[in-house]
Amino acid sequence: MKSHTQVVVIGGGVGGCSVLYHLAKLGWKDVVLLERDDLTSGTTWHSAAQVTQFGAVQTMVGLKKYSTDLYSELNDDPDFPMGYHKNDGGIRLAHTQDHLDGYNHFVGMAKGMGVDFQVITPSEIAEVHPLLNVDGLVGGLWDPVDGDIDPSNLTRGLAHQAKKLGAEVYTYTPCSGLTQKTDGSWIVHTPKGDIHCEFIVNATGYRVNEVGRMIGVEHPVMSMEHQYMITSEIPEIVNFGKRIPLIRDPKDDFYCRQEHNGLLLGIYEQGCKTWGMDGISPDFTAALEPEDMDRLLDNFDAVVERMPPLGNTGIITMVNGPITYSADGLPLIGKVPGV
Repeated sequence: MKSHTQVVVIGGGVGGCSVLYHLAKLGWKDVVLLERDDLTSGTTWHSAAQVTQFGAVQTMVGLKKYSTDLYSELNDDPDFPMGYHKNDGGIRLAHTQDHLDGYNHFVGMAKGMGVDFQVITPSEIAEVHPLLNVDGLVGGLWDPVDGDIDPSNLTRGLAHQAKKLGAEVYTYTPCSGLTQKTDGSWIVHTPKGDIHCEFIVNATGYRVNEVGRMIGVEHPVMSMEHQYMITSEIPEIVNFGKRIPLIRDPKDDFYCRQEHNGLLLGIYEQGCKTWGMDGISPDFTAALEPEDMDRLLDNFDAVVERMPPLGNTGIITMVNGPITYSADGLPLIGKVPGV
């Protein structure tokens, strides 16, 4: 293991591996990533992993378009195919004229970033999605390249590309402490030895404050439990003959996409449950929490009204894992003041 490097990235999820790849691609060849377990063992491995171009501001639209282009490029690598379904399309449902007015605004805003959103009618929604009951809808926002990706394949692919560019990845190598020297540089302590570096990137997801506290920093971040389910085969999907678009519903707080010949359905709970507030076990690795369907029932009834075939469909798997948010829901990026 190196004893000196320019940058140490702590955390081997999709965020950390993306940072490593982009630093290496920009010419920072002397970079190292540390992961306490194996890659993707935090929240990344159980991510539902939708890839949309939608964003509330033009900058976010541009960043997400960059991601779709990058994932398409990486998906062509025969050594690390990503499992990227890019051209399923996705629809954000509109229940009110206010929703529709907002979507028309997004169409114009996105054009400035080279993104082609369209506002479509309820009848057009029904044509492309065989499960939806469009009663009560006034339209939707169509993203033609909305899709999903295998999160573990993406993460390992980013790490693979970074290593080809000269970066190094050390798995099963936790950061056990951080010491800042008088010249501003850092000593990163690990059970396998110390690494002296100029910069540290904290990309540790739900463990962000475990690392932050090593330098006296508390980040405005907390985690919530989030549940999604995978259903059994749905005849309407089989008979449709092609992949169905993703659906996002801002009124009933759910998303769904095709998974094999069933659905992956995620619901944002009204009675949210925080996670990890009293500390996180060091053994919580590639792990989940027990499912709790009762917390989803209010929303689930509305989802079945919107997609009636779900009422006759079994649930194969429930996934309940932590999802980490900053105070305003936006990415927490940049230098920490005073450090």
